[in-house]
Amino acid sequence: MKKTILISIAIVLSLIAVFAVKALPSKDESKNKPEQKKGLLVDVIYPEAGNIEHTYSATGKIRAVNRFEIFAQVEGQLLPSALQFKEGNTYNKGEVILELDQQEYNMSLLAQKSDFITLLTSILPDIKSDYPDSYSIWRNYVLQLDVNKSLADIPNPKSEQEKFYLYGKGIYKSYYNVRSGEEKLQKYTIRAPFNGVVTSVSAEAGTAVRPGAALGTMLSTEAYDLEITIPLASMGKIDVGTQAKLHSSELPNNWTGKVVRVGGDIDEQSQSVKLFIRTQGKQLKEGMYLTADIQQAPFIGTMSLPRKMINDQNQLFVVENNQLKKLQVEVLSRQGDLAIIKGLNEGTAVLSTVVKSAYHGMPVRINQQ
Repeated sequence: MKKTILISIAIVLSLIAVFAVKALPSKDESKNKPEQKKGLLVDVIYPEAGNIEHTYSATGKIRAVNRFEIFAQVEGQLLPSALQFKEGNTYNKGEVILELDQQEYNMSLLAQKSDFITLLTSILPDIKSDYPDSYSIWRNYVLQLDVNKSLADIPNPKSEQEKFYLYGKGIYKSYYNVRSGEEKLQKYTIRAPFNGVVTSVSAEAGTAVRPGAALGTMLSTEAYDLEITIPLASMGKIDVGTQAKLHSSELPNNWTGKVVRVGGDIDEQSQSVKLFIRTQGKQLKEGMYLTADIQQAPFIGTMSLPRKMINDQNQLFVVENNQLKKLQVEVLSRQGDLAIIKGLNEGTAVLSTVVKSAYHGMPVRINQQ
């Protein structure tokens, strides 16, 4: 009896085990069961429309407004004044910066003046007899002539006959030869054309130079032009006279300037135009890079978004129904890390997380934190 009960219990346990095993899913079924998809956790922003201040910024290099390339116009030997003609030295307008030995040429000019005075003296008797009304004028002119002084303006003849007589005697030819010599004599002394600094030197004292020889470069430190480029879209908003704020990434100073010239042609590749901003300042030096900030009229009813969220085709991603959706917007300006756009409704959830593999329809979840 007891044996029968044990057999019955064993049979019941076996049946329970069989049914339990059948109730378990097979390995293949567990592999084929679809997994629940979970969207990527992303951050979003909700931009609002408004009036956004617009400043166009661009960086360029400054160049001195006045630059003077110094060349020898006459032949001669450089005098000791060239010892002071060094890079970095400053000169005031009109100050002597270089001198060439002019002694030989000066002697030749004195001889020309002497010949001119002798020629005038020889015709005074004829003028007295033939043109008595002009005699006192020419006599006084001869008396005030001095070979060591610049030649005074020659008197005007009172009649055509007197004029023809003077031409026939070679008076005007001799006069203009002397005046030409005086002009050439001044070229032996080179003076500073403006207040400025020497930036390059190729002259040494004692060196014999010929006409056309380069001696150095001098530039004015009073004013500089900053060259930048602006896109065609900004041409109608920036004109000559527009004010600009300037700053350097290397110095703490700030400067002001204004647009003085706008380029006459367009760069075909960048579709931009050159702009020249005039500025001045003691710490400015040619070759420095400055950034110009030009305030423009504000954009009305626009939005500001992180620049990184808009691609080169002016497209961005928004989140709708837990999916990414690609939208086309109009980019009005890019300023630093921000972009000013329009064409987007207020309250739209704009993706602010950088997702390299983002695509239209991608499932996502908005980070509620």
